[in-house]
Amino acid sequence: MPPPGDVFPTLFDALRDRLAVHVSVIDSVTPGDNPPTCRSASSQAASDTLKTSLSTFDQRVHRCMVEEIRHDASANRLQMLRRKRLDVSRTREAKQRQKQRLITVAEAECDAVLLDVSKHDHNFHLFVTDTHTRAAARLQTLFYECIAEMKKALVRMEGVAADTTEESESMKTAPSNIFIFYPSNTSAPVV
Repeated sequence: MPPPGDVFPTLFDALRDRLAVHVSVIDSVTPGDNPPTCRSASSQAASDTLKTSLSTFDQRVHRCMVEEIRHDASANRLQMLRRKRLDVSRTREAKQRQKQRLITVAEAECDAVLLDVSKHDHNFHLFVTDTHTRAAARLQTLFYECIAEMKKALVRMEGVAADTTEESESMKTAPSNIFIFYPSNTSAPVV
């Protein structure tokens, strides 16, 4: 089917051909053979044929134009739908990329936090172990110091007990006369 721009030259060519056929038919008839009424009837028939041809061709032109408009509208709609689909696809891909970036960032942050926690846990474990070792060493030192002090106290107690025993024995053997004298500046007796 020709596009609308090519319809009008074809239409005019068809009209010119039909008029040429009708004019040649009318010219080929001699004036004496045909009366004027016959010529007007022939002219009327040519006019009817031309009208029929024009109306038929007009419907084809109309149909062609309608189909062209429909084709353009469907092409425009199809292009718009393709554009929308492309926009939706691009938006979906952008969201997917953003989601992937967020997941990657979250995973990196989680890994960093876990590494930090493991470092703190390791440091805390070292601190607890070191504190426990120091506390155990200090307790052992205090235990040995306590034992040494207890031994010293026992030695002192044994010394005191020996001194007390010696004094008590010397008191038993000492004379029973004890002189008490008072110094001049004190009121308490001095033994």
